Amino acid sequence: MNNNPNQPREFDVVLGGDAPPPVSGVVLGGIEGVKSRLQSSVLEVQVAALSEALNYGDEGLYLVIEALHNSANEVKHFAARLLKQGGGEKGKQALLDYDPYLAFTKMTDWLVKEFNRDVNISNPEITAYALNLQIDLQALYAKVRAILKSETAISFIERERRFRAEEHRLDREETTKKFQIFINSPQSNQIEALHCYYPSHCFIDIFVKAKKRLRDLTALFWGDPQDNPYKDISRHKLTRNMSLILEAYPNLEVLHIRGRADGDYYAPLGSCLSFTSVEHRYLKTLIIETKYLPESTASEIVNLNLPNLEYLELWTGNGVFDAVKLIPKISEHFPKLKYLGIRSCEYADEVAKALVSSTLIERLKILDLSMGEMTNQGVEYLLNCPAVNQLHTLNLSTNYISNTEVLDELLCRVIVQPQDGKYGGRYSALHE
Repeated sequence: MNNNPNQPREFDVVLGGDAPPPVSGVVLGGIEGVKSRLQSSVLEVQVAALSEALNYGDEGLYLVIEALHNSANEVKHFAARLLKQGGGEKGKQALLDYDPYLAFTKMTDWLVKEFNRDVNISNPEITAYALNLQIDLQALYAKVRAILKSETAISFIERERRFRAEEHRLDREETTKKFQIFINSPQSNQIEALHCYYPSHCFIDIFVKAKKRLRDLTALFWGDPQDNPYKDISRHKLTRNMSLILEAYPNLEVLHIRGRADGDYYAPLGSCLSFTSVEHRYLKTLIIETKYLPESTASEIVNLNLPNLEYLELWTGNGVFDAVKLIPKISEHFPKLKYLGIRSCEYADEVAKALVSSTLIERLKILDLSMGEMTNQGVEYLLNCPAVNQLHTLNLSTNYISNTEVLDELLCRVIVQPQDGKYGGRYSALHE
């Protein structure tokens, strides 16, 4: 029996056999083989080596920690994923020391690749496939107009109704066609992470029906592919009940949504982004990026039963965020929460006031109130709360704070720059 953890094991690549080595030159087994492959210029080889490193105790763990400093972002994020999954307390502490944001499970843990129907899906356990479901709206509208061209004897209101109905039908047909090509691809049933750009109103139904095929899905991005810093998304709207996804995919750990959460009066399947009451025992990360989060939607989100949620990020804009009512519910419903981001919030001062009166702040590692309308008043609330010092990071950047020097007395890491001058001296981050 081989008791030396640094010698080759059954899972190692070793010399011999007919299979070609993954990198040029000699391939060694054991920890030395891992080190050798980590020097490769081939991304997949580095990733494979990191996957084996944790089998070698502390020496392998330190190799993964060192990979956090790798110049390739893909390698860094994959190393972070390994440390979260199998690095124990040392791994978690290394992530906090290097970049506390990496300590949480997010879409960046997977390498992103655009889905190509002519190329087989490969390495689904480490790759997040990006599926572009966006429709050419100009071409779609032209088809609808052609269909309605002969219907001249109907009223304006009826024409509008028919236009929307035909738009919805054609959108559904086109979206279904694109998705079926993807779902029928070899190995699509092994996919762990998926980016859906940009699903239409009808797509939730199609996606829910695919739950048996995508049974291993762990992370899902849903919405606009463009990360516009002002979230100025005017064309695409999120007008469905996203709890349908949570119910269909019980193993989901990450749900990241980006788009417009306010609905249209003519939306055929709902008025705005919504969540019905649901329990989901595996979700760790929930991110909602929008320029305006309706008060009703915010209330529905904090009423979800997510006992293992660690990371909650809400971009609220000038939507009403009743912090006095919602912060206690966040504390109650999300007992494992370590990151709270209430970003681009018009009511940032009220959020700070509610937080310092809650026990929630005592268990957070990161509090992110950036890109909002916090003033010196909100800073005063935070400074008068001793529990703020136990945070690892406090992000107050891009607000209305004029006296940032007073924050130097805090013991936690504070991100305060840039600021945008006196109140009223700038456009709000998202919602102007």
